[in-house]
Amino acid sequence: MKGATRIVDSDAHVIEPHHIWTDYLDPAWRDRAPRPVGLTFGFEFDGYTINLPNQWTPDADADGVALISERIQSTYAELFPDAFAQSFSPDAQLVDMDKEGIDQAFLYPSFGLFVLATDDIDPGLAAALARAYNSWLADFCAAGDGRLHGVAMLALQDPVAAASEARRCAEELGFRAAFVRPNPVGGRNFDDPAYDGIWQVMSDHAMALGIHEGGFPRLPQVVKGRLTHPEQVHICCHPMEQMISAVSLIYGGVLERYPGLKVAFLEAGCGWVPFWLHRMDEHWENSTGRNFGVHHTLSVPPSEYFRRQCYVSADAGEYMLAQVIDLIGTDRIVFSTDYPHPDSPWPHAVEEFLGLPGVSDATKQKILWDNAMSLYGMAG
Repeated sequence: MKGATRIVDSDAHVIEPHHIWTDYLDPAWRDRAPRPVGLTFGFEFDGYTINLPNQWTPDADADGVALISERIQSTYAELFPDAFAQSFSPDAQLVDMDKEGIDQAFLYPSFGLFVLATDDIDPGLAAALARAYNSWLADFCAAGDGRLHGVAMLALQDPVAAASEARRCAEELGFRAAFVRPNPVGGRNFDDPAYDGIWQVMSDHAMALGIHEGGFPRLPQVVKGRLTHPEQVHICCHPMEQMISAVSLIYGGVLERYPGLKVAFLEAGCGWVPFWLHRMDEHWENSTGRNFGVHHTLSVPPSEYFRRQCYVSADAGEYMLAQVIDLIGTDRIVFSTDYPHPDSPWPHAVEEFLGLPGVSDATKQKILWDNAMSLYGMAG
C-alpha cells in the first residue's frame, strides 16, 4: 500500500527452483524431468536446453549455457540482491512487495513460460510438468500470508488433460486464474474446438485466463523467420502476439460461446487496444459485404466482448494511459510490475504509475485495485 492506495500486482512472477521438477513430478515421469545446466538459470530435458530468459536451444553447448546462466544470475543478484540471496522464497517475495507497496500479487512463472513452449514435448510429460508446477505453486503461495495467489499452468499439448488440470486447480488448489502462451500449440489457435473443454471449465469456475508471451519459444511466433535481435523480438512479439490472441478469442467467437470467461492480456502495455478494437469492429461491420464476403457469428461488435470480458495490463510508465482511457474507459485496465524480471522498474513501479499525468487519483485507484479484484474474482 502506498499511503491510502491499495494495490494489486496483476502480473508478478516467481523464480522457480529446479527441485520442483523432481520433488513434485509424478514418479512415472521423473527420469525425464528438467535438469539444471550451468548455475541457476538454465535447464535441459528431452534433448533441449532452456536459458532463462533467452531461448530454447537444441543441442546447446554446455559451456555456453553455463556462461549465459552465470551472466543472468549476476543480473538478478545485482537487481534483487536480498531475494536472490534467499532463492526468491515466499518471504523474500513479500519483503520486496512491501518495498514496492504491493498488497496482493498474482504470480506467473519464469521458467514455466518456456518449459512447455514446444510442439516436440510428449503431451503426457507436458501435462505432468504443468501439474507439478501447479502443486509447487500452491505450496509457495500458502506461505505468503494470504497475499500471494497462484496462476495455473495449462499444457495445451493435451487439451483434455488441460481442462482436467484447470478444474483441479480451481477446486482443490483455490486458484483464481490460469495462463497460456499466445503462440499456437499443435497448430491450434484459441478458437480451435479442441480447447472448448478448457474454456468451459474456466467459465464454470470463474477462472481468469492470462495470456502471457515471453522470449524465444520453440513454437510459431509472429517474428519467426524475420527478426533475431533480442530487443527487436521483444519489442514486437509481446504486443503483436496479444493482438493475434485477441482476434482468435474475440473474433473467433470464444467469448461469444463462453460469456463467463474473463481474459487478461498481459505484459504488452495497453496502447495497442484502442486501435485493435477499432480494426476488428470495422471488419465486423463490413464482414458480409465489402470485406471478403465472409460471415461472422458474433452477435455484437468485437469491442463489446472486450468491454464485457477482457482486461489489459498497463505498464508503470504507460504515458499514453490517459488517451487509452478516453477510448476504452477505466473498467478494463489493470496494473502490473513484472517483478522480478530484469525489465521491471521495481521498486519504483507504483511510484512511476502514480505519477502518470492526466489520470485522476480515483481512476488510478480503480486500476491499481478494483479492476484486478474483478478480473480475478476476489472480494474486497
